[in-house]
Amino acid sequence: MSKRVDAGLRRECWFITGRSLPELFSNSFTFSDPQVSLNGIEEYSRGVRSFYKQGSAVGEIVCTAVTAPDTITVVWRNYGTVNIGPGFDLAPYLCTTTLKTSASDGGLIVQQEDAFEVDQAALLKYNLFKSSRLAVPPIGSVACPLPKPV
Repeated sequence: MSKRVDAGLRRECWFITGRSLPELFSNSFTFSDPQVSLNGIEEYSRGVRSFYKQGSAVGEIVCTAVTAPDTITVVWRNYGTVNIGPGFDLAPYLCTTTLKTSASDGGLIVQQEDAFEVDQAALLKYNLFKSSRLAVPPIGSVACPLPKPV
């Protein structure tokens, strides 16, 4: 499952595009992050598509690993524009996504939890002083903090 998730994310990055692979998710799938909780992969996918400005937001996979029984962890970088007000830019930051699978659900993903920290002052500065933004380093330069990436 970890290899299927990694390949699917590298191809579609449903964390940003909302183009999820429903065949990987249980009907009992739930999602949570510091601001949102919801049920169902379709609701999650719709929410992602509407939150991120499609074509301008970027999600890049750093690494994927099995980190515990029934647990796949993905570290990914997120940046670009979100649909808040007239559009708000996110500075590049790392997000850690924990996917839980369940044998009783055929090994499918039953839960996704995203963890990240937002520096509000840095985010405001990033949006106010666009001319002083640094180039985003290539994703290959970001070290994987997880053991045994896929």
